[in-house]
Amino acid sequence: MSDLNSIFDATHGWPNSSALEDSFKPKGGETQPAGTIVTIATNQLQPACVLKMIDDSDMSAADPVLLAADAGKAYVVNNWATQTDGDIVEWDGAAFNIIVANVAGDPPDGTRAVVIDASAAGSFAGGEEKVWSVSGGTWTAADTPADGAEIAIFGTNSLFNLKEYTYVGTHATGAWAFLGKATFIRGYTEKMTSGVVAGVKQSAWVVIEGNDQYDSKMAGVVTCLKLGTGVIFQAVCAVADTLAPGEFVEADAGLLVKCDGTNHAIGQVMESNGVAGSGGIISVQA
Repeated sequence: MSDLNSIFDATHGWPNSSALEDSFKPKGGETQPAGTIVTIATNQLQPACVLKMIDDSDMSAADPVLLAADAGKAYVVNNWATQTDGDIVEWDGAAFNIIVANVAGDPPDGTRAVVIDASAAGSFAGGEEKVWSVSGGTWTAADTPADGAEIAIFGTNSLFNLKEYTYVGTHATGAWAFLGKATFIRGYTEKMTSGVVAGVKQSAWVVIEGNDQYDSKMAGVVTCLKLGTGVIFQAVCAVADTLAPGEFVEADAGLLVKCDGTNHAIGQVMESNGVAGSGGIISVQA
């Protein structure tokens, strides 16, 4: 599989215009034969700086007393004896390390942190397992994880830096589990359904090598071609017998059909073999 970082917008996870072809896992292992129109999605949340945020309460000049087994727990410093207010610090089992330095006494706006799975306090009380974000010194819950959600930790000096975690279970009975070394964005394909009108040409891909039995094996990935302007592709089309060169096609429930204005046209027919059903094949210019 090629480097997905080169074809994704790292903030939103959607493909940019430079991406023409790549391979992705189908959503939930679903079958996607050649000719299926798909869109690219991701389970990944925006990264966070720490994995086990505990508390931002006023400590009244007394630093927390932690043991070696508490390694990884993180705090927002608030009136500690030996740390600077607004810094985010993490316990490594023996000492606190600064993960994010303060700006004017508060964590920088936009800083994100995963809250510990139990016993969070201060602003984070009752928000265990969620991802929190700060603005103007005020923390609010930004993401409630769903089963399969993934997050990378990018916090210099953190025990979890450059590692990725996946959420297993249903909030609030689930937990974050170690997934592996952090990648920037991992995509998967999901079948495009009817009703998608706006932005189809920016987000639609066509499967050119599927994972169904007609491709000889049930592959773990499918190869997709981005439907950018000027791209020419050949695809299976069950209504090829109704299509002639010059007519337009659209994606309806994930397959190519004659364009009737329900959805945005994704291409113009160049050739059709005139066969109905699974044997139908058309060539389309996007």
